[in-house]
Amino acid sequence: MGKNSVLKSALSKLALFMLVLFSVQNAFAADWYAKDVRQQGHDPTMMRTEDGYILMSTNNDLSMWTSEDMVKWTSKGKALSNSSGWDKWLHQAVGGKHDGIWAPDIFQMDDQYGIFYCGSVFGKRTSAIGLATNFGMSFSNPSAGWTDKGEIVRTTNSNNYNAIDADVVKTKEGDYWMTFGSWNAGGIRLVKLDSKTGKQASDDKTNYMIATRNGSGIEGPSLIEHGGQYFLFTAWDVCCKQGNEIEQTTYKTAMGRADKVNGTYVDRSGKELNKGGGTILMERYSRYVGPGGGEAFKDLNRIRFVHHYYDLTGDKYNHIHIRDVVFTDDNWPEMGQPFLGRYLSAEAEHGVMTRAVSGDLAYTYTDGASNGEYVAYINTAGSKIHLPMNIPQAGEYLLRYRYANGGTGAATHGVSVNGKEQVVNLPPTGAWGTFPEKSVVMIPATLKRGGNFIDIRPIPNNEFSELDRIDFLRIVRDTLPGNGFDNGIKVHLNENDELVMKDGGWALFENVIADSLVGTKVSVQVKNASGGKLSIRTGSKNGSVTYECDLSSAKSNGENAANGWSEVECTGAVPLKGLQDVFLTVSGNSNELAVGNVKFADPAAAVSSSSAMPNLNSSSAEVVTSSAVTPESSATAIGAVNAASLAKNYFVYKTPRGFTVRFNKPGNYSVFVLNSLGQVVRSQTGRFEGELELLNLPQGRNFVKVLQK
Repeated sequence: MGKNSVLKSALSKLALFMLVLFSVQNAFAADWYAKDVRQQGHDPTMMRTEDGYILMSTNNDLSMWTSEDMVKWTSKGKALSNSSGWDKWLHQAVGGKHDGIWAPDIFQMDDQYGIFYCGSVFGKRTSAIGLATNFGMSFSNPSAGWTDKGEIVRTTNSNNYNAIDADVVKTKEGDYWMTFGSWNAGGIRLVKLDSKTGKQASDDKTNYMIATRNGSGIEGPSLIEHGGQYFLFTAWDVCCKQGNEIEQTTYKTAMGRADKVNGTYVDRSGKELNKGGGTILMERYSRYVGPGGGEAFKDLNRIRFVHHYYDLTGDKYNHIHIRDVVFTDDNWPEMGQPFLGRYLSAEAEHGVMTRAVSGDLAYTYTDGASNGEYVAYINTAGSKIHLPMNIPQAGEYLLRYRYANGGTGAATHGVSVNGKEQVVNLPPTGAWGTFPEKSVVMIPATLKRGGNFIDIRPIPNNEFSELDRIDFLRIVRDTLPGNGFDNGIKVHLNENDELVMKDGGWALFENVIADSLVGTKVSVQVKNASGGKLSIRTGSKNGSVTYECDLSSAKSNGENAANGWSEVECTGAVPLKGLQDVFLTVSGNSNELAVGNVKFADPAAAVSSSSAMPNLNSSSAEVVTSSAVTPESSATAIGAVNAASLAKNYFVYKTPRGFTVRFNKPGNYSVFVLNSLGQVVRSQTGRFEGELELLNLPQGRNFVKVLQK
């Protein structure tokens, strides 16, 4: 490909990028701000059904709540009344009045649902775990239909372990096991269950010890399987001191991994959990005291961890957080963000902090920041913010990086995505501690499906920057894969990793940048259609229909479809544009509909058209850069780059550290550097500055694009 062809291709891709950039700068002005829900609860358990989430917690006699979105919770009554017999047998088992029902675990075992609950006398080992079952639990009335089955296991003061804090896991072989235990030298225990009765299995009566701290605080175990391995989460140290005693709470969450459900569990350093090992995943930070007492559970397309914490700057009592568990490539878990209403967003204060000096990476509180807090003093080399994120769809993204720089010059951050770092310049925003829509930069990144890890470090110069939040904006050029959804109702992933939707169901795709899409030609790949409609909506599950797809056409040509897939043409008058939340909804289809790719018109034709360019003054230049730049006494114009080949209001100069764009006419400019593949490798935005400097360019043939707003 000749130089002119490469430049033309690069600038065509930049045209799409610029459409994206200017459409998202002011998008979601009302939606980016997050705030904790502060749902109350202690030692929570959660279960995902096709209709939403069911939540239970300690000391409310098996009360239940439901939610479709993990934000708004509705009380649904109690699973057992005192007349059902559980209270009587539990009193007898513990030798007197117990201190309420603690730490329930709700779980599905084959064709029935179970609630494993426990009671104890505080400070003693006279404890028991019981079971209630339900063969027809409904999401609309989940507290109805439960039958108490009595005792599963009990302990007395003669035991060196405690029968509380039950949690059930299903193995890859289809067996069920229950872990439990609290403090004491006997530590965390494990027994096999009969899937029909929920009682201890007859083929294995062993009571396994799988973790201990030799009498130091360890409790609240939870087990989950992922990638053929088993992960044990436990809570360490002192719990439950709240209100005026909150500073006494030292609760934290630790973890270990095993190849078999009954062990041996080891932490990331290789130390056995039966010998005091455990990798700390969460402990006190910012205003979040005692994050622990949690349970891992499987959601539609990820594993989550629900736990309680105590709010130091709020009421100082217990509240619920629901986090993603983010797995590394070698299958170790890290704790992701608590869910605050958006799936593809990261609050800086919830990252893992590494501080080079005391006082660096300071938590700062203000109503002007998302979630009421941000990270200040990102100042010292060696300090780092680490953000694990689950991303359901692989591909190109923009990281909307919301920051504040009250200085007079640009600050510099190193932003690493899965080990690949970009140097990001952060121009002055005019104030510290405030984060309006204009206080963002866009960072291009390629993300993979599953666990992604973002690391932020200061690159010290004479200026500094504060960080509030990062949003992950997905660029859709021609295809939206069905299995890349963020969440939904009456949907799931089948054994072939395909999105399956039931009648009345919806699937959400957050933060879709649609400006690369052209025309109105849209089709959807489907299987098992039986009529009805698949609609593509924006804004909400009940939002306006942008495209509508008649599934009856798939039914008629299904015999000729490749591998069972049919491609259904959709109708719509106006193409998707801007930054949108996109929803797929299904109505009138009696089968479980499999949805493959949503396919949009090929944008190639529009890329070469001048109509794809924004209505902005622009010009370009080729710049060859190398790792070694010969020092020069002053900046010099680059090769053929002069007033004859560029717009007359700016010039490009090579400098010892990179190059400078100097403006003869004041204005708002954006400068982009693209490599020969059309990828943006550096960008800088100026607000009436006389010049912009772009540094640390990669080697090779690069192209400069200047746009005036």
